[in-house]
Amino acid sequence: MSDESISSALGIRPMSEIDDKEKNLPAEKPAVNAQPPAVISLDDDENLQDIETVRQNIQGIMETGKSAMEEMLEIAKQSEQPRAFEVVSTLMKTMLDANKDFADISSKKKYAKEELLGPKEAAQTNVTNNNLIVSTADLLKMLKGDVNG
Repeated sequence: MSDESISSALGIRPMSEIDDKEKNLPAEKPAVNAQPPAVISLDDDENLQDIETVRQNIQGIMETGKSAMEEMLEIAKQSEQPRAFEVVSTLMKTMLDANKDFADISSKKKYAKEELLGPKEAAQTNVTNNNLIVSTADLLKMLKGDVNG
């Protein structure tokens, strides 16, 4: 294939039409934006709303489960049936799992908000630890200003 047929297929000028000055020019690089725009997208906002909805649902289940557990415990005490106490213990375990889920959702919401708002300045602080290993005699010489040792 010739340069002209390739150029026409790609919709560009053939190399024969470009003069030497244009051939030696460096390619233009687009400007790179170092900081992303500080705009929260709709997806991120929806994600936070979903997390809040899940948190509210778990909180409602925990409140309902607490009152149900109290009633079931009263029934178990009155009936003194092993099966009733088994049901109460199962409900207690379910409530414990719901509490763990609630704590997990709360921490996920916190981390999601931090991720959206960006890192805090304290998180970006660098700490450099310098270790100086000397003997006590060397340390006393340094404090007195005796350089020769």
